[in-house]
Amino acid sequence: MRTLLVENDRRETWNALAIQEPSFSLMQSWEWGEYKATLGWRVFRVAVEQDGTLVAGAQVLLKSAPLRLGSVAYIPRGPFGQWLNPGAFNALIDRIDSIAKSCHAVFLKMEPAAGPNEQAERLYSQHSFRRSHHSTQPLTTIIMDIAEGEQALLCAMRKSTRRKILSAERKEVMVRPGGVEDLDLFYRMMQVTASRAGFEPKPLDYYAAEWEAFDRCGRAGFFLAYYNNTPLAAHIAYTFGPHAAFFHQVSSGEYAHLNANCLLVWEEIKWAKARGCRSYDLWGIPDEVDESSCAEGASGKAERTDGLWGVYKFKRGFCKNIVRFCGSYDRVYRPLLYNTMMTECVYDGLEKVMVCLDRNHPTHAHAGSPCA
Repeated sequence: MRTLLVENDRRETWNALAIQEPSFSLMQSWEWGEYKATLGWRVFRVAVEQDGTLVAGAQVLLKSAPLRLGSVAYIPRGPFGQWLNPGAFNALIDRIDSIAKSCHAVFLKMEPAAGPNEQAERLYSQHSFRRSHHSTQPLTTIIMDIAEGEQALLCAMRKSTRRKILSAERKEVMVRPGGVEDLDLFYRMMQVTASRAGFEPKPLDYYAAEWEAFDRCGRAGFFLAYYNNTPLAAHIAYTFGPHAAFFHQVSSGEYAHLNANCLLVWEEIKWAKARGCRSYDLWGIPDEVDESSCAEGASGKAERTDGLWGVYKFKRGFCKNIVRFCGSYDRVYRPLLYNTMMTECVYDGLEKVMVCLDRNHPTHAHAGSPCA
């Protein structure tokens, strides 16, 4: 085995390996790295090669930390491929360490797209990774198997969700594809959504850059819902190989009772199926959710509406398949600076680097209430 930095002439080989991941792996795609480079991240694509074939990889993003504290290295939803092979993992980390230290990284944050498992824990421990309480990617999500026919998918949903979809269709809520010319409308609804949900949206150029990066390679879906020519809601979703994910959901606040958001999710599922996708990631629910919360008539935690709980109430209507990832792990290179960064006053600034600039928490807020 040997490690190398993958150059542009092997981008398709890189993507072909990343696409084989069992879950949505767009953040390890070549195009994701190109997109992040436009936002000021340095991108390193480290691979392990065996007999001339790439067998494992990690797309490493580096960004300067606040207060001149060095830089932060980050692997979102990676590594991928045969990275759980001890030889491959050792080779990857050795090369990443060299890059990170040459860029004065304080620490490396890694958030694999893998569930908790003993083999991974042993590898983390052997390389002195420590579990972090600060995660950038959702730790818990709902992933739909969309390989079955449309009728079977509808029947598997909660009755209330299925009823809302059919009701929106009967009431002539219209859905059309969006394009670059609709980004201004999307952003106006984003501002309404942000004001209602209490968060600060990124600039329009930020969302436009993300959309255009994946629209160019045919991996973006933009959906707009209307009633009587009044825009109600907009969603943006992406595909990568056989998987799709739900990234942004915004609404105008008009006609919330028409359930446009339910209809839009259904249209996205059909769109993803038409592109050969087998799974649809609803992307992020509260970490405290357990399987019992998905049951019909469940009460208690499932009825909360603070934070992501209202969003969860909306998403659980489509599917009960809760998926948990192993979490966030930090490999520390400069302990004193790392401990300083983890203090509350500094971490606010670090979050702006890790979350605001590297937008990985999608926008999911709904008209009227989080679950409208």
